[in-house]
Amino acid sequence: MSDSAGGDGRPDDEGRPASDPPPTDPPDVSDDTVGATLFTYGAPFLGVLLVAVGIGAAVPGAYGLIQEDIADCGDPSISVDPVEEQFAGEPPDGLRRFTVEELAPAERRAVRRALDDPLGEAHVRGEFRNRPAFENGTLVDADGRTYYATIVAEHPCFETAPLQFPLGVFAIALGVVGILTPPGYRRLVALEERIRE
Repeated sequence: MSDSAGGDGRPDDEGRPASDPPPTDPPDVSDDTVGATLFTYGAPFLGVLLVAVGIGAAVPGAYGLIQEDIADCGDPSISVDPVEEQFAGEPPDGLRRFTVEELAPAERRAVRRALDDPLGEAHVRGEFRNRPAFENGTLVDADGRTYYATIVAEHPCFETAPLQFPLGVFAIALGVVGILTPPGYRRLVALEERIRE
C-alpha cells in the first residue's frame, strides 16, 4: 500500500506531490456530443423555420380556396346614376343604349340592386355579356328613366398555387414534430431509466 494515498505530502509514483489534484482531461468533443447538440437545438430550430414557412404558405393558400365565398372575387362593380347627373347636356352619341330587359340576367339584377343602393353601386355576379359596353359606359332605360352605367371597380381573385395550402399544412405539421422531438425523446429516455430502476 502506497503512503501517497495518506496525504502526507510525499511525492507519488509519478513525482507529483500527493496533495496536488490529479490533472483533468480536456473536454470530450466526440461525435456523440456534436450529434446530441444538433439534435437538441438543430431539430427545434429547423422545426420553427418549417412552421414559419408553412404559415406563410397555408394562410394565403386557404384564403385562395374560400375567397369566392367571403368576398366578391371576380365580380366587378358597376355604378348606375341618372344620365342628367353625368352629363351637362345630351349624352354622347357613341354610347350604346339598352333597355333593362335587354340585359343579361346578372346584369339586370346588378342594375336593379344599384338603383336601390344609396351609392348607386352593385356587383355583377354571373354572366357579364355586355361587359365591353359597360367598360366604355352605356345608357340603360329603366322605369321610364335613362341611367348611365359603367364599371367602377374590378375585384380580381387572389392567385394561389393549387397545392399551396396542403403543402403549407404539411410543413407546419413537420415543423411541430421537429420542435417536439427533443423533449419527447428526453421524456422517453427518463421513462426507460425509471423502468430499469
